[in-house]
Amino acid sequence: MGFGADSMLVDESVRRLVGAPDQLVSVDRLIRDEGPGRGAPVLVVRNPSGISFEVLLDRALDLGWADAPGLPLAWRSARGPVASSRYEPHGAGWTRTFGGGLLSTCGLASTGAPSTVDGTHHGLHGRVGHIPAENVRWGLVDDEGAPAVEITGDVVEASLGGPSLRLWRRIVASVERPELRVEDLVTNDGFLPAGHMYRHHLNLGHPLVGPGTVVTGTVDPFAERDRPGKPRGLPWTLDIAEGPAPEAVVYCRPFPGPTACVLVTAPDGRAVEIEQATDGWPLLVLWRDPTPGVNVLGVEPSTSRDGGRAQAEQDDEVVVLEPGESRAYRTVVRVVE
Repeated sequence: MGFGADSMLVDESVRRLVGAPDQLVSVDRLIRDEGPGRGAPVLVVRNPSGISFEVLLDRALDLGWADAPGLPLAWRSARGPVASSRYEPHGAGWTRTFGGGLLSTCGLASTGAPSTVDGTHHGLHGRVGHIPAENVRWGLVDDEGAPAVEITGDVVEASLGGPSLRLWRRIVASVERPELRVEDLVTNDGFLPAGHMYRHHLNLGHPLVGPGTVVTGTVDPFAERDRPGKPRGLPWTLDIAEGPAPEAVVYCRPFPGPTACVLVTAPDGRAVEIEQATDGWPLLVLWRDPTPGVNVLGVEPSTSRDGGRAQAEQDDEVVVLEPGESRAYRTVVRVVE
């Protein structure tokens, strides 16, 4: 599928050598046609010199399969792709339709554990990651002097008589180097203050993640969800368990500065860096499941820990957006070469 007329013009020296610009990088809109993913719309971005990836149109423009040249990036669960129409919103039903992928968005009103507040039930990690996007557009743009694929769209989480929160998402993927960023703007479209919680649940897997993988970063671990006392520190060298093993969830605060980074380095030296803008993301959550057949590392910029909406209200970790107020978030994924 070609790029629109409002996309940037390809340099004439290149245009003379190709039949069409999407010979070099392309975006195709497809529909899954079997299994639990049947009917789900997907944008497939083929980007040979950068990061190639799927955009899940029925799931808040989340990112599914992703790879850089010669390096699969995204972890995939045993369940695999599932259409958003199969979402189970109560309790831990989110896990039954969690297919993994490079990015699963959590929020907009709650993240973390299920809870009920003032008669409203908030399921695990909230609803936004199962809401279809609208006003979706894509094209080639000039991004700081270099060509990039840009995808934008809106996701609205609202209910009659309840808060109305709008997510505007912009995905920008360089076509010259393996780097993409996700820029989000969450706005209270209603006329009353609205509680807001948010997380980018980035999921990395083999061959990047495995025995001997080292996790470092400009963040300071301060607690673990399921283990009292002093948390494990960084660098953190990963291993694989012999059998079923408990998750490890480590809470971190970014070092002072406009951004914080986590570097995940495989035993063969290949590495991926995840950068978060600290003006939106005050915390980072590291999630590790070393169980054989799972082997996942979650790197999760977040506004709160895992206690859920009820606990976050007690801990003052709920962001309150006034009517018309917005909050911006930015996360960058890059392969370090």
